[in-house]
Amino acid sequence: MSKYLDLRKQHAHALNKAEAIVQTAANAGREMTTNEQADFDTAMTAAKALEPKINSIQSMNTMSQFFNRDGALLIDGGLASPGSPASRNQNQKPMSEDYTNAFVAFLRSGGKQAGSALSEGFDPLFGGFALPSLPGMSSALYEGSGGSSNGAGGYAINIPTDGQIVPLAVPDLGVRSLARAIGTATDVKIPSQSTFGTAGVKAESGASTNTFSESDPTLGQFTLSAFMVGLTHTVSWELLQDVGMFQEFGVRDLINAVAIAEDAFFATGTGTGQPQGLVGNTGTGTGAPYLVESTGVYLLNAIDDVLGTLKGPYFPNAAWLMSRATAVAIRKAQRQANLFAPVWTREGGRDLLHGFPVSYSANMPALPTATSAGVVPIQFGSFQDGYIIGDRGGAGTFVKILDQPLATAGQTILLGYKRVDGRVRRSEAIQAITISHS
Repeated sequence: MSKYLDLRKQHAHALNKAEAIVQTAANAGREMTTNEQADFDTAMTAAKALEPKINSIQSMNTMSQFFNRDGALLIDGGLASPGSPASRNQNQKPMSEDYTNAFVAFLRSGGKQAGSALSEGFDPLFGGFALPSLPGMSSALYEGSGGSSNGAGGYAINIPTDGQIVPLAVPDLGVRSLARAIGTATDVKIPSQSTFGTAGVKAESGASTNTFSESDPTLGQFTLSAFMVGLTHTVSWELLQDVGMFQEFGVRDLINAVAIAEDAFFATGTGTGQPQGLVGNTGTGTGAPYLVESTGVYLLNAIDDVLGTLKGPYFPNAAWLMSRATAVAIRKAQRQANLFAPVWTREGGRDLLHGFPVSYSANMPALPTATSAGVVPIQFGSFQDGYIIGDRGGAGTFVKILDQPLATAGQTILLGYKRVDGRVRRSEAIQAITISHS
């Protein structure tokens, strides 16, 4: 396993090096130099050479019995976290085979079987164990809650009951997939430039001394912190014993709930006591609100106009963020306008708008109705440059199984949590489209 992790680190290092070379050239608005091209080719060759070795080790690793090739947990043949790839966490720390086996045993025993291998993913600050390679019913759940007519446990023990509970599809959670995510151990102060220095014309010095004007840039600063996001499920011991897959189902729901909550904060959070959302904190983009009308022409005009508000260095990583309902309205407007060259296209399974990829978040505001005005349903820009996510203690969701607090009632508490913050890093890197109802 140590060899596997070393190969993964070498692979990531090579890809990061290649990406940095491309980004440096893109930020300077030029093509790569000969030396840069050679370094880029070397890094990519090294990365490709490591991939067969990594795949070979993965094919022999018995961890594959618990995970699919995208890293999602398989429960009774089904995905633990259904939905789009954005709902699965790509930054989760790889865990060893022993840890994965111990973690599954830990879940199935209701927290009573905790092997020494679990120390690899233990959270020393709050307790609990990291989920191996996962992304991310408020009421008590117990077997006798209304029998087969109650959703808080009764549905799961109905006779006959299928071996797997049919899950809800996870909504679109697109912000994390676009933003820059980093691991943090403490609060991080992030400085940023607020203004440029101002240059001016200087007269030639001769009989008198003419000096250059003094003009310094100004800096700003913000804090990337961490806020606790989580929830609990209370489950009876009878239900855990009689319904073998219920504990995995409960854990899966914890993960999905945390992922849904964090995306909502990333989209519209206030920034006070919670992550700061994108809406209302990015560039103003098109400025005055555009109207929504029956033909959709104004909506298409707004999409065209926002392209002119984003600075050139941000275009290489630019993308769109909106809800699927907004995307449908744009496609309808395109058909009604009968454009000679359609602005909305689809290539390789990816939606594109003006050639830039579109990502979806169910938490982005909807297009306004007659009772709403001045909403921001669409954003465009480089979210890698404009928004930063800080994951405290790891990008995954932690799970604790608490069998003592409610032991006298014969109940176990399943607790899922993570500590995370999100902040607008550079507002000008993301431009908004504001829409009002006609």
